Amino acid sequence: MNDICKITTLILFLLSLSFGQTKKEKEIIKFLNARYNASLDSVVNYLDQNFIYYHTPYVGMGISSELIEDKLTVTSVSPFIKSNKPIKISDVILKINNLKPNITKNREFINKIIIGAQGDSLNLKLSRNGNVFNCKVFFTRQQLKQKAESFLIDIKTYGDRWYDYDIDIIDIFSKKNKVVVHYKWEGSLEKNGSIYSFNAMEIIKTSVSGKNVKEISSVWTEKQFLDQFK
Repeated sequence: MNDICKITTLILFLLSLSFGQTKKEKEIIKFLNARYNASLDSVVNYLDQNFIYYHTPYVGMGISSELIEDKLTVTSVSPFIKSNKPIKISDVILKINNLKPNITKNREFINKIIIGAQGDSLNLKLSRNGNVFNCKVFFTRQQLKQKAESFLIDIKTYGDRWYDYDIDIIDIFSKKNKVVVHYKWEGSLEKNGSIYSFNAMEIIKTSVSGKNVKEISSVWTEKQFLDQFK
């Protein structure tokens, strides 16, 4: 990232928020800036030794797949998957509700049916080592959890990719050892490049002083809720 841009943004940001916040809330704002500034040494100083980052939960099948040599191949399986038969990485998905996924005309319809409410299900036909079998997969609540090491790797990857950023704190409040923060992030990949943005709401569990972050939980958004009905 551009050093001058990062320093200027941080100073102006902290000055603009220097009134009306508790010490704990100010510490969390500093932590967020260290996180999105990819300042690994600063972030490490904040993280509790048992830190956990709970990603935003969602309802889904719990598998990821991609086309490999024109075959829809399972590339990851969630520990929260619910199915009547085990699904493994490298399994090939031959059909989804009797539709072949590698046929272009079927993809739009398949993209709609792979989104659903908790308890809904899909019927898959899969191939593993030449053996074909049928499997029913249920939509369940999925949530990725990260410990400190993985969290820091993601921060480094983010820092290597993005040129600059800006954070706007929309709202922040705290009670006891929890801070709720709603913020908007904007950033670009290169100087004078396109601006990308997202909104996030997180519940951050801290030590009494607020200088030690024990847990971050991303909150489910209205959009994710409504996506179940597409």
